[in-house]
Amino acid sequence: MTLINEPQAPATGQSTLTPERKREILETVSHLRVTDIRDGMDWMGHHHFGTVSPEIRPLWRQKAAGFAHTMRHIPTQQVVPTMSPDEYTTWAYEYWYGQVFANDMADLIDDTTFLVIDTCNTATPAVGSMDSMIWAALGAKGVLTNGGARDTDETLESKHIPVWSRWVVQPMYQGRVEWGGHSVPVEIGGQLIRPGDLIVADGDGAIVVPQDIIDGVLKYAIQESEQDKIARKYLFERLGIPLNDSTQSYFDVPTHPYAPTAESLAKVLDRDK
Repeated sequence: MTLINEPQAPATGQSTLTPERKREILETVSHLRVTDIRDGMDWMGHHHFGTVSPEIRPLWRQKAAGFAHTMRHIPTQQVVPTMSPDEYTTWAYEYWYGQVFANDMADLIDDTTFLVIDTCNTATPAVGSMDSMIWAALGAKGVLTNGGARDTDETLESKHIPVWSRWVVQPMYQGRVEWGGHSVPVEIGGQLIRPGDLIVADGDGAIVVPQDIIDGVLKYAIQESEQDKIARKYLFERLGIPLNDSTQSYFDVPTHPYAPTAESLAKVLDRDK
């Protein structure tokens, strides 16, 4: 596969990426690890940006990538009135979910979307089994939140959508958080995430790539990934490990200027012989 576009000058305003271009980028990213993206960020001079706090972890080891669609849940200051359980049912569904937490984003989710949910660090369920199944059915690639995941036994069984969250929690939304809007900048795990930023996540956590440096980050992520594969292939053979995708070159790029060789690796491993 050929390399993606050369790094472009920083963009101004909103992203102009077409759906086709987004899918091309996600195809490239599918052959890279979060650590490769981290390397690409370093090569672009963004050493202290991008890496989401390691407190935010995957429900299971999985990889996903997409473009951020941001949402915000804000802590409520409303007091839940005293009422009977039947009255509470009406209040919860007609008032809270009908008015306070009303949102309909079905038309905003597609097969390039990564849902990013800022709960303002409240231990509430930014993602549950039902809403996440709806998002998955609409094509969403994953969910990243500084809040909690609920109904996780069901989600872990079906694995319908990858989730990276801070907590596993029990409560529902009503009486706890209000709908705070969407398509706004949010903070997740110490990182600013804007709508349309690239999110890449796997077992090593999540990383965010600003729209205006995606091409540059991927160029150098590929460079370092390809170098790593050269060494991995030699070491797999040395250790008797069957070769796999992690040892196979995928991108048609120039040889790394500091690429290891079988001779240089043998010199290290056999120096006492």
